[in-house]
Amino acid sequence: MIYRDFRLWCPAVAIALLTWALFNPQVKLQQDTYNMMLVIDITQSMNAQDYHVENKPADRLSFVKAALKEVLAGLPCDSKIGLGVFSTKNIFLLFEPLELCAHYAAINESLAKIDWRMAWAADSHIARGIYTSLSDIQKLESKPGLVFFTDGQQTPKSAKEPFFQMEAGKIPGLIVGTGNLEAVPIPKLDNQNQQFGFWQQSEAEGRRQANNETNGNYLTAVQEHYLQRLAVITGLSYHHLEDADKLLSALKSSSLLQKQPVNYPIAGLLAALSLLLLISPYAVNRFTQKP
Repeated sequence: MIYRDFRLWCPAVAIALLTWALFNPQVKLQQDTYNMMLVIDITQSMNAQDYHVENKPADRLSFVKAALKEVLAGLPCDSKIGLGVFSTKNIFLLFEPLELCAHYAAINESLAKIDWRMAWAADSHIARGIYTSLSDIQKLESKPGLVFFTDGQQTPKSAKEPFFQMEAGKIPGLIVGTGNLEAVPIPKLDNQNQQFGFWQQSEAEGRRQANNETNGNYLTAVQEHYLQRLAVITGLSYHHLEDADKLLSALKSSSLLQKQPVNYPIAGLLAALSLLLLISPYAVNRFTQKP
């Protein structure tokens, strides 16, 4: 009798589970995810070549893009990624945070197309750019954190630093110092991205002076102490960009990594259980038959 009841109930339960699966049910589970706006400095100092990609000299902007491509591949689904660029005093948001896996191709394509020629001005007011980024993204409905990539090269150097008017640490994030500690010249590039020399000190400062100290190439290195001070002021963390693996580790150890309720579909699991229930009476019958 029990065996007959078993054979009767298995198909009935299987049909019920399949019917449930048709409604695409989901369960909420806690998962480590990210919600962040990536802002990349596209001023001309980011064209300085002090990195290597595939054993070839690479400029800072190209290295940031290559590192981020690897990092994005290592982030969990249901993370949300936005993208923006910085020039002069402001940022321009290319798009607000999107779910990573569903929009992976679009995010990567947008990242690949970021170019220094997108800049709308030549000056670079680093503190104002970071402060503006924090101010702008706090207005977004998704409330992302900030990851700001810059070499910290301020032009002109005499620019007055603004006062930070937000609450330090209100928005989590990371300032990523980009470039080498050893100073290198900044290449001059035309609209076709062809180099025709290096920026001179007098040109970079927007004026010519008789003092010989202002002659020669305008050199740039990652302004690590300056960026670390801005990190303290804003409550952000600081990381010096060396490679993609260390960047991913810095993201994981930062306050950007948070447990979020994520909807997991269980239709596939229900279908598998249904199949198991349908075949189980036959399997039991086969193994209980006497030889």
